[in-house]
Parts: sequence; C-alpha cells; structure tokens
Amino acid sequence: MANIFITNYCPRKCSFCFAKTRIGKSSRESSSNFMTRENLRKVMDFLELSNEKQLRLLGGEPTLHPEFLSIVDEAIGRGFRVHIFTNGMMPRKVADGLAEHDPEKISFLCNVSPQAKDTKEQRARVHYALEKFGSHLQLGVTLTEPEMEYEYLLDYIDRYKLSRHIRIGIAQPIVGAENSHLGTGLYRETGKFIARMALECEKRDVLLGFDCGLTLCMFSEEEIGILAKCSEGFKCVCGPIIDIGPDLDVWSCFPLAEVLNTKLEHFKTRNQIASFYNDLLHPYKQLGAMGDCVLCKYKKRNQCTGGCVAHTMNALNKRPAFEAPLPCKKDCPAVEKQTIV
Repeated sequence: MANIFITNYCPRKCSFCFAKTRIGKSSRESSSNFMTRENLRKVMDFLELSNEKQLRLLGGEPTLHPEFLSIVDEAIGRGFRVHIFTNGMMPRKVADGLAEHDPEKISFLCNVSPQAKDTKEQRARVHYALEKFGSHLQLGVTLTEPEMEYEYLLDYIDRYKLSRHIRIGIAQPIVGAENSHLGTGLYRETGKFIARMALECEKRDVLLGFDCGLTLCMFSEEEIGILAKCSEGFKCVCGPIIDIGPDLDVWSCFPLAEVLNTKLEHFKTRNQIASFYNDLLHPYKQLGAMGDCVLCKYKKRNQCTGGCVAHTMNALNKRPAFEAPLPCKKDCPAVEKQTIV
C-alpha cells in the first residue's frame, strides 16, 4: 500500500500531527497546495505497475482538493478501491457526492481525536459526514496521553450506524521537528488503558484495531489475551508505509518525512521503495525504541518490532548515510544508487 498526500492544507492544527512538517506551507487557495491531476495520474500508473488495487488519499484534509470528486470518479473508473483518510471537515456537496458511490469501492477512516478544538461549524460538517457514510466509515483516534474518554466514540457509532471498529494509534515523534507525542515511558500505562477499552468496547460489539508503532511490552500476558478476544488482533508493526507527496517526493512514513526523502521517478514499483527504506532503516530497527529492546527475546524473534523508529533516530541524534537512487528507466530491473555527499 501507499498513501497519496494530495494536499497540505488542513483546517485543524493538532499538536500531535505526524504530518506537521508537511502541512500549512501554503494557503488553501494556492495551487502549490494541491497535487496536480498530471501527477496523480503518474501515481495511479505507478500503483498499477505495482499491482496495487487501493488508492489511499490523505492530507491535510484530502476532500478539500478542488477536484476531489473527479479524482475519486477517475480512480474508481480505473479499477481502484478508494480509501480516504479524513477529519470529516468536508463541504456538504463533497460528502453528498462521495455517498453516491458503491460502498464496496470506497471507504473512510475519520480521525475524531479528543484533542481537536473544532468550531461549531466544523463539528456540524463532521457529523454530516458521519451520517452520510454510515457503515463504510471507521472512526480513529490518536493517543497523546495514557488514557482518554472514549464513550463519545461509541455514541457516534450507534447514532450514525458506523463501522463497529475503532482504530487506535499512539502519537509518534517526528524526526527533525517538535510535536506532542506519547513518550515510551508511558507505554505500559497506555497498554493497560487500551486493554480496558477493548473489554468495554467489545461489550458494545465494537472491536479495536491498531496503528503502527505499538510494542508487546505495553501489555501483560493477560492483556494480550484480552486483545486476542476483544480486538481485530494485535500485531506489532513498523515498516515503510510509503507516502507520496504532491510533487511526487517520497518518504518512508510521516514521522520520517523530513529525512531520507527521494522521488517517485527513482523507482519502478512500490516494492522497490519498500526495499530501499527497509535497507536504510534496518540498523535502527535492530536497536528498537527503548534501551530494553536490544536484549528483548520477543524483539530478537521478530515478534515485536521495537516501536516507532523515529524514537530511535531522535534518541541517537544520528541519521543513516543516505544514498539516493538514480532515476529508474522504464525497463530497470532494480534500484541503482548514487551517493549524496
């Protein structure tokens, strides 16, 4: 999979935002704020060559792209299933247009984290979107503290007949920038809370799912058992997500968005990008995000990834020696590299 960052404009200014370094660099009206249709078609061509069937659109708030409905129409027409990462603050005409699509071809993940300071008008837009999309919209939240109030999520699910799944993420640091994030010293308390939340949500027939960067040591063996029964299943994940920006620049994931950047033209397929970043990040992943990771048996057996690599990079304050790949010719079999001095 790959995430397509089609606009850097967002009406929210969340302190934890993992895309903070990429958002708000131009006004909403600026053409430089949006991915062009030409670039978007290059991305679609690339995904087709990569045998990717899903187009994952995000920002910023992707639905504020002035051609958003047309983009979705074109993507579905080309055979993609469209997945939209949104905060719900879309114009009503956009929500109305998206709601007309076959739910088998379009889905939504809507972040409604409690840290948001939405205006009355913004909240009205969010609620309108929730009502429009119903069961093909899943709620997501980002934890910046070990606990949060989550009853409102269950209320939204019941009121608007949303997907009975909630995606939980923990706020990760950004390499080279400051943001609110969950320190590793708070992981154990956070794990206790997540297990309690999973139990309570399961009573309402709602299952939790998990974003990347969580670790096994966040949970006791009993809590792992709870997650096995009361969630979509827990698995430690930290790998190249692959994000593609408006100008076709590429980075491994948003916490690393300001380091190790390259260009889409340097690669033939998504697998080449993933291999490129896996090689670069391997030394950091061997260390893990916490001091105990080095000797952890679960880490050694690859049962745990050791948390977000951004923690490791920030702790070491050292970047890897970076070799940028050469532009990939149409028939290139592999990625060649050129050293940046």
